[in-house]
Amino acid sequence: MTALLHAELLKVRSTRTPVGLLLLTLVFTALTVWVNVPKVGAADLPIGLDDPDLLAVVVGGAAFGAPVVLIVLLGALSFTQEFRYGTATSTYLNEPHRARVLVAKLLTVAILSVVVTIVALALSVAFGVALIRSRDGDVTVGAQFWQTIAAGFVVMAAYGVIGVALGALVRNQIVAVVAALFWMMLFEQVLIPEFPAFGQWLPYGAMSALLQLDEAWGLGGELLPAAVGGLVLAGYTAAAAALAVVVTPRRDVL
Repeated sequence: MTALLHAELLKVRSTRTPVGLLLLTLVFTALTVWVNVPKVGAADLPIGLDDPDLLAVVVGGAAFGAPVVLIVLLGALSFTQEFRYGTATSTYLNEPHRARVLVAKLLTVAILSVVVTIVALALSVAFGVALIRSRDGDVTVGAQFWQTIAAGFVVMAAYGVIGVALGALVRNQIVAVVAALFWMMLFEQVLIPEFPAFGQWLPYGAMSALLQLDEAWGLGGELLPAAVGGLVLAGYTAAAAALAVVVTPRRDVL
């Protein structure tokens, strides 16, 4: 297993795609901070500059918005690239137990999720604090802030597992990437605010509940409680991983 893990980490370090995606993600993270911090004098906003939870909401929306999409894509690419470039056969010849290959990829993406989370948090917190202070806002580091950060590491790891499972199940790289982007950036983004009673049970809705982003969505408590949202997200993660573990060993390589 150690050798498999080292091999997977080497694949990440030796390709440009993860670095390029990370840099693009950081750009979107900074833009999200800029958009989420209210302007001076702005009215009718979900959260104002004087709200003590402002920093927590800004960081939660920015550090775990675009980065969540990134970790899903990295997870999916870890599997789909094997089939796109024809390396799946040699991978399975070196390690016939496909479940071990799947676990190695899951562990690799889990490690990546920690790295991405730390980088995204560093950027969003630093930029968020500077921007809020420049607009004379409240920069309170309270309980919700620390809860959001702790929940963020869980969220990123969970979505990494979902991404690997998606790649293992779909295998076609274009289909997997397009499906992930459509679902996360369009379908859920429309359903959650328009139909919160249904959207709160979707993965992104559960994630938003765990990160306590009700105010960011402007839903005023219509999302699930944080603990329930965490359980729902854990259920999606476990179901995706279990399905990948069952299906992967039974499918033809080609």
